[in-house]
Amino acid sequence: MSSADLRRSMRHAAVYADYILRGTWRFLRVAVPRVYAFGLMAVILWLTYMSIRYLVVSLAVPGKTPPQIAALPTRLDREAIGAGRTAFAALDAAEHPRSPLAHYHRLDSWIEPDRFNDCTRSGCHGPLPHAKGKEVRAFLNMHATSIHCGVCHFQGDEAPRSLVWYDLQTGDARDPPAILQAYEMVSGPDAKSRWKKATADQQRRLVNLLRRASREAGGIAGLDDIADHFNAYRVGSPGFEKMLDSVPEVLPRYFRGEYGAKLAVRDAASGRPVLRHPDTESAVREWFARKDTAGADERMKLLAAVHPLRSESAMSCTHCHSVEGSRVDFAKMGYPPARVDDFVAPIVFRMIEHINSGRAFHLPEVLERKH
Repeated sequence: MSSADLRRSMRHAAVYADYILRGTWRFLRVAVPRVYAFGLMAVILWLTYMSIRYLVVSLAVPGKTPPQIAALPTRLDREAIGAGRTAFAALDAAEHPRSPLAHYHRLDSWIEPDRFNDCTRSGCHGPLPHAKGKEVRAFLNMHATSIHCGVCHFQGDEAPRSLVWYDLQTGDARDPPAILQAYEMVSGPDAKSRWKKATADQQRRLVNLLRRASREAGGIAGLDDIADHFNAYRVGSPGFEKMLDSVPEVLPRYFRGEYGAKLAVRDAASGRPVLRHPDTESAVREWFARKDTAGADERMKLLAAVHPLRSESAMSCTHCHSVEGSRVDFAKMGYPPARVDDFVAPIVFRMIEHINSGRAFHLPEVLERKH
């Protein structure tokens, strides 16, 4: 090919490329605005449809109750406790939600599952095991939220009993619950005078204990709010003083079932909590295999094999809730003095014993004066 032919070919290619570029540019100048306009129209139409549909549906069609609320359990059985607190949105719908104890009119704090209590884990007993005696079972089941079954039902009459706190997530021995430690810092008649001499480190410790208590309870907004308020005020300020006035009355609302721990009998040799009857796996299997066909005497033998540590009779209220000779040294177990005073006050537990024995009971004078 001659050089002239090559130059002509290059000119033709340049003209052709220029034609393509110009044509593409003209197409994009026309197409892009139109695509944008059509897209914008589609978005506007879709939003208009959704808005009208929302208005029509929300005003004309009754909405369904969310399943987390409609399916709230009436009893804290094995299925409900396995689902966990976060499965039910209604439990956080109130400032102080309640657990489904069936006999209460509203819900209280959710009872954290105890994964290391073999009395319930074996399938023999429910998480709230006291079913007989409807007059007192609510009070007995309250104990099941913070005390292992063995404290009341294992053999041993020493006073006080050797006990230890254990973690519900690990089953290991641990320190007293954070909320009890926080309560001790703000309760008692001398609380305000103690805080007048307090330091910023003590304030931080209180805030950290409250936040840890919230985590141990599975995330309780109320405890986090209290921690935030104590953190926001300067020690000795009017706001801090006001918190010290109100919080001692508020914190006990978060005690039952929200420790993240329970008291159990302490093994003398290892110091670990005793959370099961020893070497009873085969006895439990035999019980489930024969309980429906065995006679009365045989059932008693099977039950005795399943419960080698069981005491002949469970402890009564006065075994623990007494000033002298209590089976539980509440102060040693980390309960603040103000809480210990509540435990040994005879008004409530004597009323329960009257009910349990079938005797007539009257409202305590302290309640009658309030009404």
